Amino acid sequence: MGVEITRGQGVINRAKTDYTPVGIRAGAFKLLPTLSSENEWRDNIYSSQFNTVDDFIFHIKPALAIQSDWNRHALAFILDSDLQSYASRDSEDKENYSFNLNGQFDVLKNSFAHTKLLYANQYEDRGQATSVFGDPSSGFIALKPTNFQSVEASLGYEHKINRIRFNLDNDTTHLHYQNGIAPVTFAIIDNDKNRSRLRNESSFRIGYEINPNYEAFLKTSYNFIDYDSQFGADGLQRSSIGYSGVTGIALDLTGKLTGDAYVGYQLQDYKDSQLTTVSGLTGGLGLKWSPTGLTSVKTNIDRSVNETIQGLTSGVFSTAMTVGVDHELLRNIILSANGGYTINEYQGGNDRVENVYSAGFSAKYLVNRHFYLASGYRTNTRSTNIANTDYDANSLYLTIGSQL
Repeated sequence: MGVEITRGQGVINRAKTDYTPVGIRAGAFKLLPTLSSENEWRDNIYSSQFNTVDDFIFHIKPALAIQSDWNRHALAFILDSDLQSYASRDSEDKENYSFNLNGQFDVLKNSFAHTKLLYANQYEDRGQATSVFGDPSSGFIALKPTNFQSVEASLGYEHKINRIRFNLDNDTTHLHYQNGIAPVTFAIIDNDKNRSRLRNESSFRIGYEINPNYEAFLKTSYNFIDYDSQFGADGLQRSSIGYSGVTGIALDLTGKLTGDAYVGYQLQDYKDSQLTTVSGLTGGLGLKWSPTGLTSVKTNIDRSVNETIQGLTSGVFSTAMTVGVDHELLRNIILSANGGYTINEYQGGNDRVENVYSAGFSAKYLVNRHFYLASGYRTNTRSTNIANTDYDANSLYLTIGSQL
């Protein structure tokens, strides 16, 4: 007997009898608390090419999801966290957490508004070359990982008339970077002045339903990036405005193959005349495929412009490709594998080019609806055209989790 496939749903998210948490009912809401402990060994915690340092990292991950159970409209609150403690290098300890409130208001049968509010406290990974002092290869690594907070607010509306669908969205994000401390001299690294910024993007999408399985669409967007300080420590003005336009197609083949593909042009123009305009081909591909009821495949390709403060480099054109496979070996054993490749092309400056490769596999064992075990392996490799900036990093982990 085959497994019933819910439209667009993969193996990981599929409800499983006797193994899916039921949550706690509170009136018209359902509470889904989880708590997991992950023990990880990483062989290169600073993402360095030379003199690599390994360490054990202990993760505690409490989380809570509160979801409405209404006939119309929807509201959800999600608390997520990852508290990391390093066995030997406590300067690397991190407290990552986020609060996410999102909702949907059903206006008509084919019209709805949606909104999201998000606050997150996070830390940049060591080896992050989009900054100056996060990359050990620069020879000037901060004493602690760069801490930053993000506040995001988004609002959107979708309306469908016969075969025509309209989408109007606006997303605003503010990033606030905490200052760092330099080694040896203990001087202040002014991340706040150099990197804190506001980004606003507005987009309009119109789609035409060719038939129930295919929808052709056009999408345009406009963004502005406004740095909190007009001039950075290097005297440059990195605020900018940008535009993009793409055309594509969305598909849904009986729920077994869903996704979209699009291609177009993107431009980001910087306020400082010393920074070159970044422009070129943009596009993306996102597909979910369920070849059988026991296996799901997800692939994604995205090309976009990212920020940096490296010298006279204006921006980074990043093309990222990922693929992941999940397989239900038994009802309570799920095997997963994933791989990725990203090429980062720095525009201007030293014309840095990075090739980043990632791969991993894991196994998850559902003991019952309240407990699970997971274990896996992850690897990352970076190679660049700049001397002494390559690295390899590997990690192994074991997770024990609980859920209600």
